[in-house]
Amino acid sequence: MKGNVWKFNILMFCILLGLLISLQFKNVKGEFLFVPLKVIHEYKLAIESEKKEIENIKEIIEDRKKRIAEYEKIKEEGGKFKETISEELKEQKLISGFVDIEGPGIVLTLDDGTRELFEGEDPNNILVHDIDVLNIINDLKVAGAEAISINGQRLLGNSEINCAGHTIRINNQFFAQPFIIKAIGDAKKLEAALIAPGTYGELLKEFGLYVEVNTSVNIKIPKYSEELDFRYLKVSEEGE
Repeated sequence: MKGNVWKFNILMFCILLGLLISLQFKNVKGEFLFVPLKVIHEYKLAIESEKKEIENIKEIIEDRKKRIAEYEKIKEEGGKFKETISEELKEQKLISGFVDIEGPGIVLTLDDGTRELFEGEDPNNILVHDIDVLNIINDLKVAGAEAISINGQRLLGNSEINCAGHTIRINNQFFAQPFIIKAIGDAKKLEAALIAPGTYGELLKEFGLYVEVNTSVNIKIPKYSEELDFRYLKVSEEGE
């Protein structure tokens, strides 16, 4: 009887050992599954993307914390949220070009030339073209102009300057010479960007076009007056 019990225990031990060995082989086999490099690379990109997303979210959270702290400070000091938001709105309008502004800068008068043409010379040499205006505007931007207008039209990022016969179209309106370009910024730098040797403004003058530049301690530039129609532009979702 005791021998049978002993044999039974041996049998149960062998069965249990067999199960453990089979489970161990199964686990070992799973650790060495073949994974293509492309899949590894995709996982790496996904992880990096998630890390970047986390960093963006952290920045948004920090920005919101600062904003909340500012609002709490305003509340503690007895300030009014309406006034704070109104100031923020006013600042945004100033940045985007939807308020009248003033400051130091320059006034440039650009007009066709009146000199006699040389024999066989192209008359276009002494006419103002849209490319001339574009180059002048670009030079002013490089010199740090913070706001620019042409014949009273405030230029924004979406403003177009196209030649239309003897006129130039700006913000969907047509203007003839002379072109009065106003720019607010460091007056001396703006002036130098137009009249210094080698500048495009100086080149136009040498060709015979009328170019006059005056600095002023106070230039007034009106706000952008046209309607904006964004058909494709939309605000990105936070964290995108």
